[in-house]
Amino acid sequence: MHPIEFKKKWKLTYPELSRLLGYADFTVRSWSLEGKAKRNPHFVVYQLCALLDEKWTNQGKVPGKRYLISEMLTG
Repeated sequence: MHPIEFKKKWKLTYPELSRLLGYADFTVRSWSLEGKAKRNPHFVVYQLCALLDEKWTNQGKVPGKRYLISEMLTG
């Protein structure tokens, strides 16, 4: 799952997404840009987003509902 798709699905902010994935805020933002500033995430980022999406879905978390990051990481 592309990290920006993951961000939109779970209504995360760029700082929240960067904290979850362990990348700088600028890097995370560059994944959604167009043109020369655009960067493509590493394959491992796609995998991590897919795994987190699966985990949160299995835990009964609702996509689109706002959670605190601490709530998302527990369980």
